[in-house]
Amino acid sequence: MSRSVIVVGGGASGLSAAIAAAEHGAAVTVLERLPRVGKKLLLTGNGRCNLGHEGFAWQHYHGTLPQGRRIMEQFDVKAYFRRFGLYTRTDSEGRIYPMSGTAASVLDALRFAAAQRDVQTECGVQVTGLRHSGGKWAVQCGDAYYRADAVILAAGGAAAPSCGTDGSLFPILQKMGYTVTRLRPALCPVPTDPARVRALKGLRVRADVTARHGDRDLKTESGEVQFTDSALSGICVFNLARYAAQYGDAAALSLDLLPDLDDAETASLLKNLMRQRGTLPAGDLLTGLLPKRIAETLIRQSGGSCNLPASECSGETQRSLLRLLHDWTFPVTGCASFTQAQVTAGGIAGQCVNRDLSSKLHSGLYFCGELLDLDGDCGGWNLTWCWASGRCAGENAAKGEQT
Repeated sequence: MSRSVIVVGGGASGLSAAIAAAEHGAAVTVLERLPRVGKKLLLTGNGRCNLGHEGFAWQHYHGTLPQGRRIMEQFDVKAYFRRFGLYTRTDSEGRIYPMSGTAASVLDALRFAAAQRDVQTECGVQVTGLRHSGGKWAVQCGDAYYRADAVILAAGGAAAPSCGTDGSLFPILQKMGYTVTRLRPALCPVPTDPARVRALKGLRVRADVTARHGDRDLKTESGEVQFTDSALSGICVFNLARYAAQYGDAAALSLDLLPDLDDAETASLLKNLMRQRGTLPAGDLLTGLLPKRIAETLIRQSGGSCNLPASECSGETQRSLLRLLHDWTFPVTGCASFTQAQVTAGGIAGQCVNRDLSSKLHSGLYFCGELLDLDGDCGGWNLTWCWASGRCAGENAAKGEQT
């Protein structure tokens, strides 16, 4: 008689877990709270679905789950999806996408694979309780109960609640004795003083961005910064958002607008521009170097007037401008909401989980995906964890082994 497995959550990690469990002989049922599986998956990569990244780099991950490293080192994203008839392409920065360029084709490939392996799906059901008795699991969904030999929890974190990942499973697990590392929004905009950015809304600029706590530099990312009416955004900012959530108002983001130049080279550049454009309004001094609205903002913040000739900028204004070009600082005014976040930082702590993602507290219970305290930077790292952890949990739940 085949072993029965229930997968809670029909997202990326849940579908991967269901397919793996079925491939290893289990009778699998997926419980999904939304009307259809995979809603969040359709939104990833701006609808193109960044499946993963070429090569493996553990430094792109954060959290309390060192077990994840071995699981992902043994995982090949491109080979995994070729098994389901989905072919990929890799862009110049190493990001892996479906050859079709659409997330819908990824979800279709997973749905087809699950159906071909007789995975059953129950949609529109939300888990309200878990109970283990007599070697069996009972998963409560309102008045209904689903029973199985093993349960895989793949319900996601708290980010993007409109996609069904609202964190509602964490209180249930805490009552069962599991440690939950504090949940924080990750991969999201960083709120700042609206007065600093409102006039720059819609602009983009390339920069090195450093997250700072007091006098300590925490991490630097390079890329395109986007300005909104109350926040800084862009992939490089997203990768620093965890520090905004961690330190709140005590943190700041510093932009180096000329990262390829040192202080002496910047001073020489500014001196040349003053000589060439000294008779022009100071607001035109940095034209061609930076977007005009940003250039004007820097002049004003340096104490100059955009309308007076650049030659009339005082020495102090010029020194202040030099500082701003390499250290334009924006205060952090809190963190974004989970509705704005792509990923959840925090979750079930690694101390609660074995190497095969089985529970240390309950036999026959497994975890995978964003529910666990492991999250990655932008670039496909999070989905790689979903595919790899789902496969790991699914295989082991079907076998009934715990290590």
